[in-house]
Amino acid sequence: MFKKLLLYGFTSLGMFTSMSAIAQGQPCGASEHLKKLYAENPQLKLDRELLMNKYLEVREEANGKKRQLIIIPVVFHIMHQYGPENISDAQVEQEMVILNEDFRKLNADTSQTVPIFKPIAGDAEIEFRLARLDPYGNCTNGIEHIYTHLTDNGDDFSKLSQWNRSEYLNIWVVKSFEEPGLLGYSFYPTATVGGGFFRDGVIMLHSQIGTTGTAVGADGRTLTHEIGHYLGLSHTWGDNNDPEIACGDDDVLDTPITKGHFGVCPLNDKDCDTNIVENVQNFMEYSQCSTMFTEDQATFMHNVLLQETSGRNNLYTEANLTLTGVDQDPAPTCIPVADFSSDKRMVCVGDQVNFDDASWRATVTNYAWSFPGGTPATSTAANPTVVYNQDGYYSVSLIVSNANGSDTMDFPNMIYASANWPEFTGPYNEDFESGSAGWWHTQNPENNWAQFQLINGAGRGNSRGFKLNNYKDVSNAAAFTDDWFYYDRLGNSKDYLISPSYNLSNTSNVSVSFDYSYGTKATTLVDVTEQVKVYTSRDCGQTWQLRSNATLADEEIISAGYVGNNDFAPTLDAEWKTQTFTYATTAQDSKLRFRFEFIASDKSSNFYFDNFNISGTLSIDENGESLGVSIAPNPVAAGSEIAVQVNGSSENMELQVVDINGALISVTQVAASNGTQTVLIPMNVAKGCYFVNAVKGTMRSTNRVIVF
Repeated sequence: MFKKLLLYGFTSLGMFTSMSAIAQGQPCGASEHLKKLYAENPQLKLDRELLMNKYLEVREEANGKKRQLIIIPVVFHIMHQYGPENISDAQVEQEMVILNEDFRKLNADTSQTVPIFKPIAGDAEIEFRLARLDPYGNCTNGIEHIYTHLTDNGDDFSKLSQWNRSEYLNIWVVKSFEEPGLLGYSFYPTATVGGGFFRDGVIMLHSQIGTTGTAVGADGRTLTHEIGHYLGLSHTWGDNNDPEIACGDDDVLDTPITKGHFGVCPLNDKDCDTNIVENVQNFMEYSQCSTMFTEDQATFMHNVLLQETSGRNNLYTEANLTLTGVDQDPAPTCIPVADFSSDKRMVCVGDQVNFDDASWRATVTNYAWSFPGGTPATSTAANPTVVYNQDGYYSVSLIVSNANGSDTMDFPNMIYASANWPEFTGPYNEDFESGSAGWWHTQNPENNWAQFQLINGAGRGNSRGFKLNNYKDVSNAAAFTDDWFYYDRLGNSKDYLISPSYNLSNTSNVSVSFDYSYGTKATTLVDVTEQVKVYTSRDCGQTWQLRSNATLADEEIISAGYVGNNDFAPTLDAEWKTQTFTYATTAQDSKLRFRFEFIASDKSSNFYFDNFNISGTLSIDENGESLGVSIAPNPVAAGSEIAVQVNGSSENMELQVVDINGALISVTQVAASNGTQTVLIPMNVAKGCYFVNAVKGTMRSTNRVIVF
């Protein structure tokens, strides 16, 4: 252990009660991640020790000399799925104020630093500025917003879009971490050399950025702590994540020996040595009352910034300050980047869709929305509401602008509006060989490589079926140099296959089945974390209910065994399985949809889907008595007409003709009338059995018609 300052005559001032976010949960994951890296590459630990020795040399050389102010360019990458984790720029800017106050010893709570430590409380002479030019020389405000599933279960591979780490300090903000309770982490610069470059920077929970927005109740100090790690500092009790276990040392000369403190603030603590008061208020503590770095911690961080390790010595050079634009004053005004989301992707005809502006990089002064087929068809509001009165797919576009220019985002076929009648009637069988397969919908939220596609030869027995292509040849450097970590970032991505709507209100004893084929790249069952979940919707896909009896998970999802890292395709019937589940129908199931959600893992292979079947007993109101409907002639000759007699009613009625597979042939509207009406419906169909559904409000009757 190095020589320590001995602190005597301490008088307790009581516990500082401000609640530090650093002390909640398991706040800092740096040590645990380092353990894994050191196990993989012991040289990294030796590099760390060399850096510590270099600090001692620099400390002697710097003794009595004033440190020079260092400016570090910063970029925040906000990883989100249009939820609260997509924090505002104002929340980031507030965190920058806190950060600079802490590193310059300008934080107001320095007044509460205990007197014995005030003489060694250090101004680190480090300032952080949001970048004003991106790596391509384009205008930026130093904050980018990225839509990605990687905001869930954050880890090293969630660090998308890293800007050159020798030019910028990268900070990623996520919704949640893979490790429960974690608030953030960063690596020492010696742990990110060579191939570990992609790990360099800080990754943070969104609720720990600033003290406003999603961070109400936090104090913004977690990032101060993590940047301390980024600049080489360990916890005050040593290079581990176990405070209050054993006395330890951080090898910085003026930080007293300590066991560390978790969520408490005993300002007169002398547990490790009765002659030494512990620096509970240090930013590298887990206490509730951090207010300071020490002078030697400041020297240590400056030493790290002098080294070539992980490019730290380039960050603050005049050339880099110009390259990143942080020497510009005032900051330039950029052109905004257009971005938006909607609260629904599928609706019933006539229902509202709410659109939310998510544009970033600069303040927007003008909005120009385009909603072809919608009402309204255009809007200049930031967050408009639109109604679609006819069924079909609808594209959306947004142009945002300010005085410096404009940007456009186009989203083809973003919204699907369902008709107010079912597209098919159950029981029903879909083998994807006919045109009815075109009624199925696919959703690929991130518009990425993996997505469901209807392909010849992808189904059981080399028939047509859906393939979810999770395979990517990342060894092809010419094609995928921007995606080396494809398989490390695949986990938890989601893709959707959605059925047409089925009228099952008159079908009982329903059993639903589908064929699937799936092989895994995992070599142990614990790594098989991918799932297929089945949902149903009664409201045109606006809301979904999970069918827990239909989920495929663990070994159940595997039908073809281990397939390796190949573009797997089933060639044998034995590589297919059939999943079956029951569904209890009600009168509300007149427009029921099924959604199949594939949740990937990093070991995912291709998934195949075929032969969707709804079996059950169709209850038929042969006489149409419930709605006062009668049909003649029946049987009827092909190419002629049937006369449908409808009793008087105060409500409109709809007459639907469907074939035995549930495919919709025609729809006839019947207006409300006091008297009996006769409606003629052409039966230009092939010989066979058909059904006429009469729908009035929530009531329905079904009549069988034989065509000869």
